[in-house]
Amino acid sequence: MQYMLNVLSPFAQMNVFQELVWFVSPHQRLDQVDEFIMRIDEAFGKSATQTVVNTNTEMRMSHSSARRNHISLVFTTGAEDPIMKVFSTVLLGRHFYFSMVIYVDKVGDMQPIHELLAFAYNQQFINSLVYFQSEEGINQLFGVSKFPVMTFENRTDILRYFGVMWKRVQDARSDVEGFRFATPLRQDLPHLFQSQGHYEGSTYRIIETFVRFINGSITELVMPPDGLGGQVINMKDALQLIRERKVEFCAHAYALFMPDEELDKTYPLLVVQWCLMVPLYNSVSTYFYPLQPFAWDVWLFALGALLALVLLELMWLRMFGGWSGYHGAVLNSFCYIINVPIEGQLQQPCLLRFLLLATVFFHGFFLSAYYTSNLGSILTVNLFHAQINTMNDIVSAQLPVMIIDYEMDFLLHLNKELPPEFLELLRPVDSAIFSQHQTSFNSSFAYFVTDDHWQFLDEQQKHLKQRLFKLSGICFGSYHLAFPLQMDSSLWRDLEYFTFRIHSSGLLNFYARSSFGSALHAGLVQRMPENQEYTSAGLQHLAIAFILLLVMSFLAGIVFVLEKLSS
Repeated sequence: MQYMLNVLSPFAQMNVFQELVWFVSPHQRLDQVDEFIMRIDEAFGKSATQTVVNTNTEMRMSHSSARRNHISLVFTTGAEDPIMKVFSTVLLGRHFYFSMVIYVDKVGDMQPIHELLAFAYNQQFINSLVYFQSEEGINQLFGVSKFPVMTFENRTDILRYFGVMWKRVQDARSDVEGFRFATPLRQDLPHLFQSQGHYEGSTYRIIETFVRFINGSITELVMPPDGLGGQVINMKDALQLIRERKVEFCAHAYALFMPDEELDKTYPLLVVQWCLMVPLYNSVSTYFYPLQPFAWDVWLFALGALLALVLLELMWLRMFGGWSGYHGAVLNSFCYIINVPIEGQLQQPCLLRFLLLATVFFHGFFLSAYYTSNLGSILTVNLFHAQINTMNDIVSAQLPVMIIDYEMDFLLHLNKELPPEFLELLRPVDSAIFSQHQTSFNSSFAYFVTDDHWQFLDEQQKHLKQRLFKLSGICFGSYHLAFPLQMDSSLWRDLEYFTFRIHSSGLLNFYARSSFGSALHAGLVQRMPENQEYTSAGLQHLAIAFILLLVMSFLAGIVFVLEKLSS
């Protein structure tokens, strides 16, 4: 007890820790535990509060009110003691803090100590110490180093150990001494891909720079081929490798992280939106150009004005005389509307004719002037349909929406109230099929995409006069683009500071701009070819006038034959 008091008391004088967390095994039989806790409380009482944990696995220190720097002290009978699982679970997200694991039995064989050190290595308690007393009564402190290989170290000279740790803090980086970090290296445009025998990509170059910064290197962890026999990344499988602690971090940056207590992520490189990229509709047929200057409601109003004038003349003639049948009245009014001369038009008009002519003048002047000027503008360009920009547009167009299968789980988890009509249009596929269709701009589907990925894809069509796809306003939230990382990784602080500097410097934008050229050179993307010249509409729209003339002439011939037969 006195040895441990001598080790821990100096921390109280330095006010390093504001919280003491005790983990007491129910299997230990030490009579001095209560006294030891009281004496530590006397030493730290002015600067730290205490929390005692025995079997509570629901508690999380990262979610508690104790958000300050703390020291954990564990009384245990070995690595298989249930308190060790509680110790790891309660401190989830805080394993890099200092802990003292106290082995309560005398030690003759070092095997239980090695098991505790292996537990500390596997659970990332790299900054922790294991205390034990040998059968000869010698007090010792051991710890474990992770890089370049797992090493059990005698840290009984604790002042020397803290001196080494303080030097690392001053260096502001870890030294992994040539450690090779295994990670999947698959096609993940624009973040990571292979070009001319080496790896490129906007985020890969960042993580590769970081690994060299800490004196390490990256080696590829081979994964099975994708569904098409290629090398497209499956992020669900990659994240599972990190959960199983087969990978320290993943070189593939990702944004759509599900809530997960077994997975962490670095400081965000970028905030990205998750939206739909939709195909642009084909151009409108030139046969319909004469109808384009006015919307359908304007055409209805023009037809309504004609009917109103006809009804006005019929009512006038009926009330004030001159009634000779509605046929003549209707034909006269129609001729006035379209400005065709009729018999007697040059005679002195009556009041009705004057009102009709005045109405037709104001109505026809503004309407025809707008129509001819607008039609003249339309004939100089190609017209296109109204584009998809809302979820209702997607449903109305019945456009299938392609999505990666595991990202569909993410979509449904965070968006509980999507319209059933939209859900019926979703087409979940694996990542290889999705990448093949999206990268080649298959216009049969809309696609889910983050805006950083869209900027990369849009480079393929930037030179086109009429693009094939556009990024719509149908978005499903903003997310952090970051590197997946083991929970409580010993490199967490180094990678956090490094990515923060990258985020602040804007280096990601530079890498993103240069990644398209590398992907183009590797043949993974292409610049979309222009299929036709950019020309005016031509005179095809005049065909509708001749078609209408032939149809009306045919109908007029039928009427003429019927009149001859009836007479």
